[in-house]
Amino acid sequence: MILAIVMFGAAAGFGGALLWPKEYAARADILYEISTEKPTGFLREDRSLTTQLVTLRSRQVLGPVAVANGVPVENIEKQVTISLLDSSEIIQVEARAGDRDTAQNLTRDIVDRYQQVVRTQDGNQAAGYLNTQLSQVQGGLAKARTDLESQRAQQAYSGIGTAKLAAAEAQVQDLSDREQNLRRQLDEITVAQMDAPRTEVVVPPYGVPDPVSPRPVFAAVSGALAAFVVALLTVAVIVHRRTRTSGAE
Repeated sequence: MILAIVMFGAAAGFGGALLWPKEYAARADILYEISTEKPTGFLREDRSLTTQLVTLRSRQVLGPVAVANGVPVENIEKQVTISLLDSSEIIQVEARAGDRDTAQNLTRDIVDRYQQVVRTQDGNQAAGYLNTQLSQVQGGLAKARTDLESQRAQQAYSGIGTAKLAAAEAQVQDLSDREQNLRRQLDEITVAQMDAPRTEVVVPPYGVPDPVSPRPVFAAVSGALAAFVVALLTVAVIVHRRTRTSGAE
């Protein structure tokens, strides 16, 4: 009887798995290389990597991906798994869907969005803004210097100082100070970027050939184990009843 129940449970699990909709997965591996220039340690590495895992799971990354795919962000959160491979600096992104193409496209969208967020966080956006400001200041400084030379020429001709000359000198000095300040900020960002952790997609998004769910063999084993427990309980109940009946006689 035990064998029959176990076989029935295994067959039910296997058959149910075959009828369950298939689910495919796609994966990508991202290297988050922590800089060795700064003092390092397990605590710092753990915090840095944990921050990246949280970023990948955040709505800052998954929100735009959900909008682009026309699905609720809650669905994306359920379909995506973010994990650290073997305590390394490799972060694996896995997305699941009903077909291989959808899973692979979803993984690619997440990786692309994550890279955009990282580029914004690592100072590239600030550097771009400062370079724009520097170009504007340098243009204004060139014009101010031309105006200053004109005012000096007029003073040399007339021999009398003017308020316009003083204003031109003050403007050149102000713009020169701003130019030096912007250059200093850009240098600081450049140094910080040189020592910042490096991110790189070492394994581009790829589809896993076989379905990740359901797994018929696993389902059959699970069904057999569950049936075995049921069979033991059934046998125990039967034996208990027979024991009581024999005792009563």
